[in-house]
Amino acid sequence: MNDRCADPRRGRWSVAWLRVAATALAAAAAPILLSRCDTLVPRNAWNGDWGPLVPHETFPADCSLCHHPEGWDRIKEDFAFDHEAETGYALLGAHEDAMCLRCHNDNGPVQVFASRGCGGCHVDPHRSQLGADCEPCHSEESWKPHGIIETHASTRLPLVGGHLGAPCDACHPGADHGDFRGTPSSCETCHARDAAAAAAPDHVASGLMSDCESCHTPYGWQGAGFQHDFFPLIGGHSGHACERCHTGGNFAGTSSACFSCHQADYAGAPGHAAYSTQCQDCHDVFSWGSAAVDHSFFPLTGGHSGPTCQECHTSGVYPGLSPACFGCHQSDFAGAPDHVTLSFPHDCEQCHTIANWNANFSHDFPLSGPHNRDCTDCHDTGTTATFSCYGTCHEHTVADCADRHSGVSGYSYSFPACLGCHPDGD
Repeated sequence: MNDRCADPRRGRWSVAWLRVAATALAAAAAPILLSRCDTLVPRNAWNGDWGPLVPHETFPADCSLCHHPEGWDRIKEDFAFDHEAETGYALLGAHEDAMCLRCHNDNGPVQVFASRGCGGCHVDPHRSQLGADCEPCHSEESWKPHGIIETHASTRLPLVGGHLGAPCDACHPGADHGDFRGTPSSCETCHARDAAAAAAPDHVASGLMSDCESCHTPYGWQGAGFQHDFFPLIGGHSGHACERCHTGGNFAGTSSACFSCHQADYAGAPGHAAYSTQCQDCHDVFSWGSAAVDHSFFPLTGGHSGPTCQECHTSGVYPGLSPACFGCHQSDFAGAPDHVTLSFPHDCEQCHTIANWNANFSHDFPLSGPHNRDCTDCHDTGTTATFSCYGTCHEHTVADCADRHSGVSGYSYSFPACLGCHPDGD
């Protein structure tokens, strides 16, 4: 080897030659160290563009480990060296295929560089801003970072949703040269253009250029998920654009009173002029047609359960309307047979129920047998005075009764004693 590598003028290594080799290697070191360890150049070779080969003074004495016996300019095709067995240092990942001369050169003892860790051989592109430990982001397989999502989870902005696929330099302009310092975590820092372009609602006019997370999530700009818990958006209030209620871009201080949005509905509803503007007293958020006023003061059961409000509140009067039957049923009273001519009382409930108009009067006098007849047969004058069997309905006198009951003991001429023997009036 000496006849090919030594200075022919002196027959030994030239100091000048060594300086040239060191200078060439140092010039090539920066791009070399920033690249991958494994390249297209085999590990038992050297790229001439990187400068001359380095001296072999510290190499093993057994030249046949590397060189082919037929020529010193040839490296053995089956070159193999058990690095872990021979040196105690295992070459893993990309280091296994790295050229020997990448580490074993005239820059200095390899042990010195190995003791410095990754930074001993690899120039730190992050300029020590991320610490000296490369392993949290890099491995011996490749310089391509790994575990960035997990690492970023410990920062002020975990990478979820749409941030997962964003390139680093989209948020870190200095990422190309390893500068990640001072990047703000506020949404508007990166999304000011998105906010300025939003038109429904107009974010600029409405002053919505900050606190994006109040409405949006990292999973998408569409379908803003503002927490509207103070006024739940359910029923008829769901599915509407914000500006439907927040007209003119007014968000802060918008009234939650129903009437503030539903004045037109109130004005167009029959009879509502007499109602209060507390819509929730009768309506719910699901439909205007499902009004349910608390009518417990006058239960809407039986025949009263079907009519609309206007059938009773014909004049639009709601508060103070009389609950008396006659107040609503004057026409029914007037059309009933003999109710007017016989001067029936206006207390309809004495004979009628709310189920229907069929009279169901509680009659102390049994209406059975011959007595099962129309009211007017007995009450031909409309009177409800006390009746007696004789002299009122039956044209008997006390003498007649005494004559007919001769020999009958214990009878009485008074009502209702007669019913004791004549329960059906016969």
